[in-house]
This record gives sequence, structure tokens and C-alpha cells, in this order.
Amino acid sequence: MTYKEAMTYIRNTAAFGTKLGLDNIRALMSLLGDPQEKLKIIHIAGTNGKGSVAAYLLSVLRHAGYRVGSYTSPELFRFSERIKTGDEEISEDDIALYATKVRAAADHMKENNMGDPSEFELVLAMAFCFFLDRNVDIVILETGLGGRLDATNVISHSVLSVITKISFDHMQYLGDTLPKIAAEKAAIIKPQGTALVYPASEDVMNVFRRECETKNATLKIAALPERISASLSGGQTFLLSDKTYKTRMAGLYESYNAALAIQALEMLEGYGVSVSEDDIYDGIRDAIWPGRFEILSSDPCVIADGAHNEDGAAALSETLSAYFDKVPLVLCIGILKDKQYHEMLSRLLPHASSVIACTVPNPRSLSASALSGVIHEIWPDLPVTEASDIDQALAEIKKLQRSAAAVVICGSLYLVGPLRERWIKDS
Repeated sequence: MTYKEAMTYIRNTAAFGTKLGLDNIRALMSLLGDPQEKLKIIHIAGTNGKGSVAAYLLSVLRHAGYRVGSYTSPELFRFSERIKTGDEEISEDDIALYATKVRAAADHMKENNMGDPSEFELVLAMAFCFFLDRNVDIVILETGLGGRLDATNVISHSVLSVITKISFDHMQYLGDTLPKIAAEKAAIIKPQGTALVYPASEDVMNVFRRECETKNATLKIAALPERISASLSGGQTFLLSDKTYKTRMAGLYESYNAALAIQALEMLEGYGVSVSEDDIYDGIRDAIWPGRFEILSSDPCVIADGAHNEDGAAALSETLSAYFDKVPLVLCIGILKDKQYHEMLSRLLPHASSVIACTVPNPRSLSASALSGVIHEIWPDLPVTEASDIDQALAEIKKLQRSAAAVVICGSLYLVGPLRERWIKDS
């Protein structure tokens, strides 16, 4: 296949939606020689913060001279972002090469009634084959949805399981209580493995303790950063284990993600991965993760934040309160209809002087008109403009950008990605 044919194949497969379970991916990987079993992997699950933690880990390990593969999803604006070695995204030629290889195995499965792999499974298989051929030292692997039945859990071992903050999201798949959601995430912990877990309530922590006891795995509960100071333009400084660190990312939650990454790095010493204090300091300072409280411009102030569930909206609300307390903001919001949009909007609307309700370029989008109706249910007198697509949303942002202290693009990465790209292109 050519690159164009490969992308058409992948996107057409995406139309069939999400499939939870490991039977398909196990069969697919077996046909490909199980490359995932030959890789050294850091596996990351959790509700929020996975991408940022992965970005910090990648940055530090690169500073230390390691060849690092990373697999994340979804992409912000380019498919190739999902599969990287270091900061280099997979090339178009390699997308064509590995899609062709994986398609041959997937076609064999269909012809022999062995299953029908999803888009996520196909792309994950491409990534494993690519990383093995590139002879990477270590892979940073981010789960897609949950953990227990997520395709990334096809791996039988990992050097470390990292679990970020647990909150409510994808409840139709993962359960309607935090302990149920935690149990799905905890399933990435491997027998005799090692797990680093973000601290949580006792009922949630008991889930992780039981999982580790059952699997004879080692559990470490992460320490939280202290003495956090933040500025909109300068990022943050924080203290962890009597050491001071800086991060250029401005979201208040980033110090917590960075602290989790630092402790994960310290736990890798026993697995042949060694990083110095200077590597950690420099890597944390230099890490970037686009679309997460990212300041796209300062005059006018335009901020892109991929908060896409209630906990993410709460974190964004806290950050907005810190930087723009009681200052009017324009919110450009697009939300997927399977999210907790009432709860998300209740967190975000108190910051708004006006709202641009946007249809997200995704089949799961809540329409602009439906979103506008929900906003008026919650906040009847708030001015709302509807935008049916990205072009209209961008035009409305440019109309309103001088009417408030900042414009904040939020609600879904599927909105943040294309709007961010258009803003940068037009600036």
C-alpha cells in the first residue's frame, strides 16, 4: 500500500468503532511474531495525565541518551504523532510499510474466522513492529481505554506499570464507581511486576493493594509535590524529595504529573535504565505536551486545553481561577455526546463571559445547537454563539478575542487539535 492507501485503510477501519477485549489483538500479534514480547515497556494507565506523564518520561530518557519509542492516542492533529522514536514521528513511508504488514495478518484473520481487528489494534500492532525494527531501548506505552481489556494489555510483562489519577470517564465501559474504574486500570499490573500509583481514596487504593497482592507485584504509592508556584508565562516550580524542579507547562496539575514521572524514572534503576539528576531536571524542564493548557498566543491571549471529562474540566477550572480570578473569559467549547457534559459545563461556565458552542469534527460530537441548549439550561443568561465547524469557530474566536482577558479552547481534543493547528497556521 502507498501512504494514502494505508491511511484510507486505517480510517475506514475506525468507522467500525471501539472493541474491548484481547482475543483479536492476541491473534494479530501472534501472526506478527509477538514483537511486543521483545520490548522493554513502561505501561501507563489512568483517567487523566497519561499523555503528560508520557511526555515527561520521554523527555528525560532522551536527555539520558536512550532511544525511546512512544505510543499515545488520540493524535492532536496528525496521525503520525501516535508512534514516535524520540521526538521523531513515524514517516509516511513507514506508515505504508507497517500498515501493509499488519493488514496481511488482519486479512488472514478475517479469512480464517479468527476475528476482525479494530483501528486501535491495527495501529498498536504497527507500533510494536516499528519499535522492534528500530531497536529502541524502551517503549512508553499509553493505554487507550481502561486497562484490563485495552489492546495495549496484550503485553505479558512490563518494567513498570504507572497509574495516574483515577476519576470518572468512559463509565459505560469501565463502571460507575471509582473502585470499579480503578480495577480496570489496575489490571495492567503484571505478575511479579512493579507498579507506581497516584494516591487516591482508601477504597481505590485497596483495589491496587489487592491486585498487587494477588499478582505478587510491588506497589509504590507516589508522593505529591510541595511548594508549587506557577505563572502563566513561566510555567511552574515545585519541590519533591527536597529537590526543586521546573516545568514549562503552565497547567496547575502539571507539577503532579511531573512528580509522578520523576518517581517512575527513579524506579527504573533496577531494570538497566539509569538517569542522572541532571537528566531528570533538564528533561522535566524541557518537556512539552501540546494542547494541555497551552498558550497559543499572548496578545490576544488564546489558550488550548484538552480537558475532556469532569476531572479534566475541574483541573482546568482550578487553573483558570489561579490565573484569571473573576476576569471575563471567552470559552470555545466542543464536547463529545458520550461524555459527562453537564458536569463538565458546570465546572467551566462560571469562568465565561460568553461561549462559542462548537460541533466537534467527530461522529460522536454533541452538536453546536444541542450544546447551546445545555449551556442555557445551566446558565440561562450567558451569551452563546453556535459554530457548526472549525472554520466558523475560528471566525468567532477572532471576533471575540479582544472582548475578554483570554479565549480558552476546551472540551475535547478533537476540537483542540484542529483549532490549535489553524490558529498557529493563521498567526
